[in-house]
Amino acid sequence: MGRNIRPRQRHRHDPNKRPAKPAQTLPAFFRPFETFEAAFIGMPESSGGFIRPAGFHKADGCDLFVDWRDALGAIHGDAVKAEVVKSEYDGRLRGRVISIIARTEAPIPAKLIKRAWGWSAAPLDPRMQQTISVPPTDLASENDYVTVLLNPDPRPVQLRGKVIARLGGATDLKIENRLTAAMFHIRTEFPGAVMEEVAPFPTQAPESWTNGREDLRGVTTLTIDPPAAKDFDDAISLEVLPLEEGGGWILGVHIADVSHYVAEDGPLDQEARLRGNSVYFPDECVPMLPDRLSSELCSLREGLDRLTMTAWMTISPELEVIETRFAESVILSRRRLTYDQVKSACMDLDGRARFEIGEDNCQMLDQALVLSRRLTEQRLGRGALNLDTEETEFIFDGEGRPIDARRYERHDAHRMIEEFMLLANEAVARQFSRRNYPAIYRVHEDPDPLKLETFKKLALSLGLMKQSDKPTPEFLNNLLDKVHGGPLETMLNAMLLRSLKRADYRAENIGHSGLALDDYLHFTSPIRRYPDLVVHRLLKKLLKKEAPPPELAARLAIIAKRASDCEQSATEAERENDRWKACLLMKTRIGERFQGYIQGFSQKVAFIRLERPFVEVGAPLGSLGCDFEVDEYRTQASGLEGQVKLPIGAKTTVEITSVDENLRRVSAWILEAKIQGPNGKITTFKPAILGAVSLKNIGKDAAEPPGGKARGRGATATGSNSEKERFEGRTKQGAKSGRKTFRF
Repeated sequence: MGRNIRPRQRHRHDPNKRPAKPAQTLPAFFRPFETFEAAFIGMPESSGGFIRPAGFHKADGCDLFVDWRDALGAIHGDAVKAEVVKSEYDGRLRGRVISIIARTEAPIPAKLIKRAWGWSAAPLDPRMQQTISVPPTDLASENDYVTVLLNPDPRPVQLRGKVIARLGGATDLKIENRLTAAMFHIRTEFPGAVMEEVAPFPTQAPESWTNGREDLRGVTTLTIDPPAAKDFDDAISLEVLPLEEGGGWILGVHIADVSHYVAEDGPLDQEARLRGNSVYFPDECVPMLPDRLSSELCSLREGLDRLTMTAWMTISPELEVIETRFAESVILSRRRLTYDQVKSACMDLDGRARFEIGEDNCQMLDQALVLSRRLTEQRLGRGALNLDTEETEFIFDGEGRPIDARRYERHDAHRMIEEFMLLANEAVARQFSRRNYPAIYRVHEDPDPLKLETFKKLALSLGLMKQSDKPTPEFLNNLLDKVHGGPLETMLNAMLLRSLKRADYRAENIGHSGLALDDYLHFTSPIRRYPDLVVHRLLKKLLKKEAPPPELAARLAIIAKRASDCEQSATEAERENDRWKACLLMKTRIGERFQGYIQGFSQKVAFIRLERPFVEVGAPLGSLGCDFEVDEYRTQASGLEGQVKLPIGAKTTVEITSVDENLRRVSAWILEAKIQGPNGKITTFKPAILGAVSLKNIGKDAAEPPGGKARGRGATATGSNSEKERFEGRTKQGAKSGRKTFRF
């Protein structure tokens, strides 16, 4: 089912008449004018916000806009009672706060400020704009970062609270990491009971622990991870079967046996369940488990005996998994390798790299690369989506300050490990599914049909699909392959990603749409993901043929929900920290010019990814010097009465104008852009107004452009004001982007 969404049109006969909005479907759990409990989500630089029904997330698409006049004084994080109404202005569905139930109970990170009338705290979350009155405290000094506990009474107009802890000073190294963790309520300190449980563990696995396990210390096992990794939770081994015996491979995926150390329902287990997963900032990891386990005892370090859970998979030459076997094991990793080492030795065939790794190890890796490439072809052939995203890698100096950011390069060595982990995860999931044994699955629902219909309309307009074509995974993969490396790649990847729902954890197995699998779960990272740890425990019970208790499925559903919530918080925290790092990197580069390409739009801002440093900046559409309007798909902006179009993927030249660490924004001014002129020709477009502006001043004309005085509104090509010359100059379209397999 789809809905007809028409592009916005200007009504020349009546400038006050607004275009009709598409009909908005009311979610089934909403009933007009029926009250329900929700969380109030504030908006930066606005008194309005959104209401989100209790128990739902942003990805569920249930947020309803609340005008500031209908917010009843609610602030970000408040629990409210609300209802759904229709706006008198445009007839669209909106929310209205009926009453405030309670203020947020979570500590709020803020900056302590001394004023003439007393002390106050300014929250760091831009969605919470009200200052908080606090009594004097001995815990911190003026301009320190602190956590504040709000007065739970929502009636006073002036927010009040008290300082409960000091986070640090503005000049502290990596203070942004501590503040990000505090903003997203990420636990950074381990309770004393947890450390007491960890303390007695021996530094080496005693022989009594290895008795009864499959001894694989004589088997060649290798770990392959990024250079800066400290926790190695997976290792691989591969045996090539003789052709006279039919050929094929025996793949071993060996995963750290964290469950041996973490007793169920003990202090360590409870803390890991609360954290849900490790959180990775560019320069620091907030681990799910103490370093004693995550970086030492459970890490599959080179040359040390380590307890593992092994998944053996016998693979035929036709890539059919003809036999699987699982065992508690002990391994001794032969080598700890990085992805780039494998690339140098086995892809670039560098002689020195092969010598350093060892020819025997290289021969195994050569076969592993052959197998993984064929597995990738098979995965895409069965309909798994092959979406590409881009990841930023920050470079730091000796003191820990960001000095550069680049696109994280991925190659076949990365994909090799990913393919083997996918295969092991699927094999374990099938074991549970076939035995009808409860487990926590990693599931992914089918794409939203309405959003897929929107994607199809966009592809139709670009001539990439026919009306009779169906957006099946096979068709979409072929489409993405056709545009790979071209100007449309970024746009189509962005639009297709929007149509996908978020993968999450559930006790109910509904399959994984993105991977085109009926059975899938997470088994391969128990050091950093709690669901994997639970799966290890369950697999041990399954292998011992222990009957599951009747309440197990219900308990797993609760754990899965908690793990999904933690994962979402970690993802948001990592993105926020990336933005903060970008601010620290760019604040010394105000006034400098950079090349980039457009990767998205809001109604008033173009988001531009710089080529080097590889960070995102925001440029107001007003910097283009004339009225530009973003289409309803947010894939392009049209100006000069529709004569020019600025699409996602268009190359631009920008000048950095400001950096706002409070809002985590880097602002820029567009100096030049590659646009589509009349008849679809690619044209160099140079705005006439080149005034410096920050995102706070969107819509305000700049008084003075960087290159001189403004000449009035409009846009011209270089050296000419004529309409004809405005569209001169061809250039190659688009910007190539790095490829990164979408991770599920």
